[in-house]
Amino acid sequence: MSLKLTLRPDRKLFQSSERILLVMIACAVGCILLSLAMGALAALYYMPEVGAVMKRSGVSLVQLRPLHTTFASAWIYLGAVTCVYAYLFQEYGEPDAGDKRRFKIHMVLWGLAGLGVLVTLPLGITSGREYLGFHPVFSVMIAAGWVLFAYTFLKKVGRGFWGKPVYVYMWTTGILLFLYTFAEGHAYLLDSVRGRPVVDLQVQWKSCGTLVAAFNQMVYGGLIYVVERMTGDKRTGQSRKAFALLGLGVLNSFTNYAHHTYHLPQSHLIKWIAFIVSMLEILILVGVYRDVSAHLKKARRPALDFRVATRFIELSKCWNLFLLSLALLISVPPLNALIHGTHVVMAHAMGSELAIDSYILFAVISFLLVQVFPKREVSERYLDSKKTRRTVGLLNASLAGLVGWLLIGGLVTGVTRYRGVPAPGWMDAFPYVFAALGLSFAYFLLRLVLSWIPLWVSPERHKLWHQQAAPREQTGQPVHADPIT
Repeated sequence: MSLKLTLRPDRKLFQSSERILLVMIACAVGCILLSLAMGALAALYYMPEVGAVMKRSGVSLVQLRPLHTTFASAWIYLGAVTCVYAYLFQEYGEPDAGDKRRFKIHMVLWGLAGLGVLVTLPLGITSGREYLGFHPVFSVMIAAGWVLFAYTFLKKVGRGFWGKPVYVYMWTTGILLFLYTFAEGHAYLLDSVRGRPVVDLQVQWKSCGTLVAAFNQMVYGGLIYVVERMTGDKRTGQSRKAFALLGLGVLNSFTNYAHHTYHLPQSHLIKWIAFIVSMLEILILVGVYRDVSAHLKKARRPALDFRVATRFIELSKCWNLFLLSLALLISVPPLNALIHGTHVVMAHAMGSELAIDSYILFAVISFLLVQVFPKREVSERYLDSKKTRRTVGLLNASLAGLVGWLLIGGLVTGVTRYRGVPAPGWMDAFPYVFAALGLSFAYFLLRLVLSWIPLWVSPERHKLWHQQAAPREQTGQPVHADPIT
């Protein structure tokens, strides 16, 4: 019964656009829960005693890691796609028959690909690649679904494209970059690449870097769009800083892989370009975040209706400054040589996906759920409650501890390796602290997601609360923005 309510809420109560958004959010949340489960098992695997038991049971880190990274990437992409659909519905109205048909097909393709990956990777059916470890047959499904989604988006925004806000440009860039770099990531299937290990590594890391840049463009576009909707101020989406960030982001998409390949034969010019672009990007990004924060502080409604969403945006701003500064440091060749292959790189990657991309997507989801369920009681109980705000604080504290511990462990490993001395004795506790902090973060993230579950279990009830309520103007309560239609 609950599954039926989740995927097919009453057509009389929910518009097609709202049903699509609920399905997309549910699928994105499902992916992060799967990634969370695989990550928790991987954290336990670091503990020698537990890892030995898991290994005897046929579970290995080689199986868990690609599952974790695959569904983490799926969560980010699906969350970003959800925001894109929200914009299309708000700007162009309800989806037509062709839009609905393409949506159903691409969701079926992605769902089958996800199920196939979940089944085949534990069986050892893998490509062995970084971030694209699944069999290429599932890549075909993912790419085909993406083409259908891209067609829907480009068909809508094509008319008058050059006058669109910056987030439309970001989404367009991300969508097209994904198709390009996803194909590039499968260049290993060509004999001319597979037979040349150095070229293979260069292409693999370049494609991975651009793949991350693609979903960064889509997520950052979602951030600017949601802030514009929350505040009603359209200046952020048309500012010169935002368009400058777009241009640098595109350039950085093709250079940000360089710090992963310093150890490979390549031109020093590539390294310098990557370093300089990164330095310019952080300066402009700081300016954009400053504008976003200023708009949020001036707006009255976010303080009343979107406190959790606003909190996630503010946290992502702080994390972004820290992690981009860290990225600059590890791009310096001598420092890169010191920490390459240590947990410092893991701290940066994990922190970026969780504290920046995921935090922004949590803000997006919180905002969209308030739009679909705009009754104040629903918001106060499930979306902007005191318990939810406490959970966000504890979640962030756990993540700070986790990233900090990984940085400490990585730096100690790098320094002792450079000096040729054994690691200090207290490093024996590293896997246990890592597992404890990782499980703590997983717990609070799960608690956050579970607070939203009632909205999928009984969406009609929560929607009916809004329809049975007296108009806000008559009760003296603040009026919400119009729901996305």
